[in-house]
Amino acid sequence: MKARFEVSTEGMRALHAGREPWQLAKELVSNAWDEAITRCDVTLVSLSPRKAKLTVYDDGKGFADIKDSWTLMGDTIKRRNPTVRGRFNIGEKEILSVAEAAVVHTNSTMVIFPKAGGRQVRKAKAIKGTAIVCRLPWGSRQVESTVEALKKLLVPDGITYTVNGQEVPHLKPYKVIEGVALETVLQDSPTEPMRSTQRKTNVLLYKSSNGKATLYELGIPVQTIDCAFSANIQQKVPLPPNRDVVRDSYLQDVYRLVLETTKDELKEPSATWVHTALEDKDITPETVKVVMVKRYGEKAVLWSTDTEANERAERAGYTVVHPRTLSADERAVMVAKAGLVHSSDKYPSPYSAGGEPLDYIPEEKWSTGMSNIAEYAQMLGKKLLHDHTTIRFYRYFKDQAAARGGKNTIEFNMAKLRKSWFDEVGAEQTALILHEMSHCGGAGHDWQYQKLFERLSGEAVHLALEKPELFKQFIK
Repeated sequence: MKARFEVSTEGMRALHAGREPWQLAKELVSNAWDEAITRCDVTLVSLSPRKAKLTVYDDGKGFADIKDSWTLMGDTIKRRNPTVRGRFNIGEKEILSVAEAAVVHTNSTMVIFPKAGGRQVRKAKAIKGTAIVCRLPWGSRQVESTVEALKKLLVPDGITYTVNGQEVPHLKPYKVIEGVALETVLQDSPTEPMRSTQRKTNVLLYKSSNGKATLYELGIPVQTIDCAFSANIQQKVPLPPNRDVVRDSYLQDVYRLVLETTKDELKEPSATWVHTALEDKDITPETVKVVMVKRYGEKAVLWSTDTEANERAERAGYTVVHPRTLSADERAVMVAKAGLVHSSDKYPSPYSAGGEPLDYIPEEKWSTGMSNIAEYAQMLGKKLLHDHTTIRFYRYFKDQAAARGGKNTIEFNMAKLRKSWFDEVGAEQTALILHEMSHCGGAGHDWQYQKLFERLSGEAVHLALEKPELFKQFIK
């Protein structure tokens, strides 16, 4: 088929000139590592304040088709091999578009890309392998940062890799995750499109340094990740042409695998990447349980609108986990895979689901003291909260609370309050009423409750000073 398109070198330069220089240089190394080589040497030096020279040499077989050095998106056998990096046939063209001039010397053929543009193909003295030389508009700082970045590549076994004459050591992985399924991309034949597929591979883990971790594709950096470990995927990673980012769903799978492998040594169970991993539908129950224990302790329950159930759980040594601290997916996983339940399921109050019904005392059976306390509480509610307060009395011997407060409601437990308690209105009675009235927002004994309790106490004192007659009528 005749070519339908032409590529503008200037346009391509404009697209790639703003990228970090190391991202362009690493593509030449990536291409070399994809071949059957034993050596790859990189030299990058400054020629002047705004000029640099980059040379990348490998001892492989060289270009099978010299046209690949200038043809974009051409067919490549790499697309049919998930264990190599290449697929776009574009990497070296990116840096060639940015270079002021360049030379590709492979075996006995040399392709010259002069400053004036175009290309020249000529015979040359034979070398073993391929050498690519580029003159680039890079300053000294760009050269230094690129050299440092190229030294951080993870060198595959069997390859000697040097940067400016210094051999980059092979790093031993901290752990190896073997035979795990991850998404990759593959082409079945030259006439078929690339397709996504799941394939088993190994993932090499390295402890992150200075809190920085990286996702690698076969030793080539892809992107910085928020994780306790760097992850080196041993197959093609699904990537866009710039090869500098993965989809969130892919990264979540990587985080899940890392967490499942390193859960027992997890030091920051509330880290963002851990939250992301727990949201993965394939996370194992064992991993969820370990994270829950590390984050909340051996005993944890979900917060309930039943504030007394929350308090019962806290008194029993449980950590009450507020739903707002978890995403919906993370909460669902903890419930389904780790048995996390609400406090009201663990410690049901008499009025909660599954609890026994309360034995409320009808108003006609209230004693004079009970009625007096009820009217006193209602007066305080009207003056302090500017709202009507419903008062109820009940008997429940299993309930440890003397009273319960809710939205505009106070309920007194006659099983816990002695009969004489209702014979007077004093400091003890006022304190209990204000305590329960401070639960009107539905909260437990949190900072919001404490703040409201302080306000109501202060206002009650001033109310008694300004209008003592309101209180005298209840004091017998």
